[in-house]
Amino acid sequence: MVLTFPAEATNEPITYNLIKEYDVMINILNADVTHGREGNLLIEMSGKEANVNEALVYLESKQIQISPVVKTILFSESQCIHCGACASVCFSGALEMDPASRELVFTPEKCIACELCIKACPLQLFELNFGVN
Repeated sequence: MVLTFPAEATNEPITYNLIKEYDVMINILNADVTHGREGNLLIEMSGKEANVNEALVYLESKQIQISPVVKTILFSESQCIHCGACASVCFSGALEMDPASRELVFTPEKCIACELCIKACPLQLFELNFGVN
């Protein structure tokens, strides 16, 4: 999720409070927070459902806007050499080798953004994209 902090909240230990007071695990993926200015924090938050819900209420009480994020995979298809390394690790079937053309076929709607293709591609043609839902 993306947390958008109002300027007055950037001097508070928000993530510390989430961890300490609500027992949730926070993974900061990207941050753009400057003291005294509006800031954005891209995080993954996990924990017991009740704790996560309480943490979200806490964030809202601090006037922090919460925007769910959808992970997608971007593929630079034009540079692909169709080696099939990514297809061999893609268990969702989003990446498959066409038996007739022997070319890689990417079906984004089948992709679950597990990120295995990112690690498998020798040319690094896949990247993770975060979009606000």
